[in-house]
Amino acid sequence: MNNLILELKNLRFYLFIPYITLVLAGFVVLATLKGSDFKDLAACASVIQIFVSGFAVWWPIFILKEYLHSPGKELLFVYKARKDILMNKMLLLWGLYALHVVVLFFYFSTLFKPVIYLFIATIIQCLFLIALAYFLALLLQNTFIPLIFNFAYVFTLSMVVFSDLPISIFTRGVPDNPGILNTSVIVLILAGILFWAGYQMEMRLYKNSI
Repeated sequence: MNNLILELKNLRFYLFIPYITLVLAGFVVLATLKGSDFKDLAACASVIQIFVSGFAVWWPIFILKEYLHSPGKELLFVYKARKDILMNKMLLLWGLYALHVVVLFFYFSTLFKPVIYLFIATIIQCLFLIALAYFLALLLQNTFIPLIFNFAYVFTLSMVVFSDLPISIFTRGVPDNPGILNTSVIVLILAGILFWAGYQMEMRLYKNSI
């Protein structure tokens, strides 16, 4: 955990991008509510899913970049201690991001209630996108492509067709509708599969680097 904190600090300005996005999401939701006289909750749910979930991969991608793009065989040093498995770092970063999302949803709870269903759906979406970025980064030995793919998926595909296609992990509906969780179980299972597949590639990468 200490190593992860140091790695996050080394991101410098890039460390604060998710914070800026979460604050922006709060302002956009407030503006959407005021523009609709506090009635268009479905649009607010869409904004939250796109902005909050979309930037969940930011920290994980830049941490992966330090290992996959660094000169030498840095993974060897990591695995000698068996402390800093990259998959564990991805899960820790998801947990850290989820804590910040909790704070944001406390704010949302002052604007509309309940928010618990949307919160659960959102953090599961975040987990899936992190798992997908982790899998693609190890598969391609590259972090730029997964980052571009993530934003293309979230901000283009999801904004145009949203949940009309089976490949979308996002959901429509007002926040107080439990039906917003309809796809969450499948998304959670897919996240687990991606983490497992990514971990297998991570182990293979370590063995091949010896």
